[in-house]
Amino acid sequence: MSSSNTPARRAKLEDLAAMSRLPKRPGRTPIGSRSLVFCHPDHSKEKLEAYYSTFPQGIFISELDGDIIGFACAIRISEKVIEEPIPWSDGTENETVLSHQKQGSWLYVSRMAYTAGPGHAHLSQEIGTLLVAFQNLAVKQNLAGIAVATPFPGYRERSGTSPFQRSCIDDPRNQVRSGMHPIGVAHHAGFRHCLALPNYLGDARHFALMVWNRTSYQ
Repeated sequence: MSSSNTPARRAKLEDLAAMSRLPKRPGRTPIGSRSLVFCHPDHSKEKLEAYYSTFPQGIFISELDGDIIGFACAIRISEKVIEEPIPWSDGTENETVLSHQKQGSWLYVSRMAYTAGPGHAHLSQEIGTLLVAFQNLAVKQNLAGIAVATPFPGYRERSGTSPFQRSCIDDPRNQVRSGMHPIGVAHHAGFRHCLALPNYLGDARHFALMVWNRTSYQ
């Protein structure tokens, strides 16, 4: 990630309206329009307000020239979430396995939206700064680590389950070549592939659960 990137900041209550509009109006830069790359389904201002009322410390925004270009919301969870594949839908309602746990030892990034600028050269400003903000939060709150599900690159039938596919994720040389992809950005930030998440969103897309362990970082 470039050292010139603007650090992500914690979201304020007044940011929620703009965050909810991001998927519909990604915005423009002096050299062209930004496009939406990814947004979790069931996206609304009401959902963001629920995150804010539950765990406001876990919502961060990435910006470019004062405009929101990405954001992510996290909750605290137990370690078992990173031990078995769990679909995203299990974390969208109360009393589910991914419901916020005040004493949870891990951060789980359960909602995210990000755009890409003209050329789609990389996503370090959009995603990388968010991951760094979560790392700082995990250290500050003495948490064990962070888990974030990112779309798996390539064809939809690829789930990251084969040895070859996993080696592609873990090979630093591939991360350099695919730096625009969120898995590459996460790998560069110290996250490693933990689980394959086939059909994570219920729409035939496959994701990879990328995990950052604070003990390894230290």
